[in-house]
Amino acid sequence: MDESKAKILVVDDDPILLELLVETLTTIGYNTGKAVDGIDALEVLNKEQFDLMISDIKMPNLDGIGLLKKVRKLYPDLPVLFITGVNIPEVVGRATPDGFLSKPFRINRIEELIENTLKNPKKPKVKIKNILVVDDDEIFRDMLVDTLRYNDYIPIAVPDGESALKRLEEEGIEAVITDLKMPGKDGLTLLKEIKVKYPNLPVVLTTAFWDDETIQKKINDANPDGILPKPFTVETVLKLLSNIKQPNLN
Repeated sequence: MDESKAKILVVDDDPILLELLVETLTTIGYNTGKAVDGIDALEVLNKEQFDLMISDIKMPNLDGIGLLKKVRKLYPDLPVLFITGVNIPEVVGRATPDGFLSKPFRINRIEELIENTLKNPKKPKVKIKNILVVDDDEIFRDMLVDTLRYNDYIPIAVPDGESALKRLEEEGIEAVITDLKMPGKDGLTLLKEIKVKYPNLPVVLTTAFWDDETIQKKINDANPDGILPKPFTVETVLKLLSNIKQPNLN
């Protein structure tokens, strides 16, 4: 990647530091976006694609650690750098960003860290193949199956949670993508039952109701291995799946 053309999202509730960083990175040659806190950042990420995110840790509404956890699920390939004035060992115990910038920092230090992060992509992981798609919407289900098949996955589709559990007993499934709201057994119930029977099996939840804070809390409390807010792009689902390790089902 040509770092001079990389697109970077800067997240900070301090308006002075935010504008300074955006202006500095723009002058260096990066394309920049900005957000004033974690919630604002998620809204920006939902509309635009970025190559890297730089975030403060202490912010109102949704802090940097909470933002990082959501980004890891929603955009697993997006590198995240933290700007922090707090004790780094304390933060390391609660989150795993791709790098730190301790306040105060020099501009040449942030440029070096950005370049190193963009030049060193994550190591490739073993790609999963057999994916169970669970959704009562036949049109959406068929579309997702076709997308996965076209990209060399082996999808199996079922319309509900009970059918999904039966398939899991019969097939060598390596990951599950399930809708949240379905008649009978919903996605959260299915997720919990799968994790009891198959604790190492990755489960990704899809939902058209991600903007609902109550639903967000329920999903986060259930701790799925990934989240796909509808509508999502082909690139988004492929990136998420590429970040899932092949499970040990023995």
